Amino acid sequence: MMEHGFTEPERDRMPKAREFKGGTSAMKKGLFFPFLIAISFFLLCCGQEQKEEGDVLAKINDYELTLLEFEYQLVEELEMDKDFKLTKEAKREFLDQLIRKEILIQEAKRLKIDRRQKFIRTIERYWESTLIRDLMELKGKEITERTSVSEEEIRARYEKMKASEPDLPPFEDMKQKISARIGEDKKRARLIALINGLKKNANIEIDEQLLYRE
Repeated sequence: MMEHGFTEPERDRMPKAREFKGGTSAMKKGLFFPFLIAISFFLLCCGQEQKEEGDVLAKINDYELTLLEFEYQLVEELEMDKDFKLTKEAKREFLDQLIRKEILIQEAKRLKIDRRQKFIRTIERYWESTLIRDLMELKGKEITERTSVSEEEIRARYEKMKASEPDLPPFEDMKQKISARIGEDKKRARLIALINGLKKNANIEIDEQLLYRE
């Protein structure tokens, strides 16, 4: 059955919001359900993905959870939760969590919650903020690799601080801390410059009269 641009079984290739012992940490933060549907929203925007066939581990109504997808999510759980012990009981509990999650998804879709404008706007905001976060992380890494702090810069900052704080600890004791602070200042300035550059090169038109119309 085709819905929202992809078939129902194809959702078994989507990364899932994982659950932990005692309930999901994401759910505790109020992000469990929005995160899960945000992945669906992302796939809707990017197009249809071919399902990778495999042995069906569990069938929940019309949804098939393959062994491959179960193992993929289980590996993610092991990587994220170092205290997770892979026992027979743990594997069964993890499977039960995935089943409960799928049941909730199906019920939400039956009630057409995923079609409500309020829900769609929430997912759009979550999706946009995630894109921005990932962009900032990517650019932040690039900037970090190109950022260096010289001995002269550290010394100059120390002397400036000491002028207002005579009792400042010796330079060698403060050197590492000052270097890190200068590095962060440089990275922040370069990120701001990046954003301003993107804005400057963008084609932006604003209707000022409409903006301030009463």
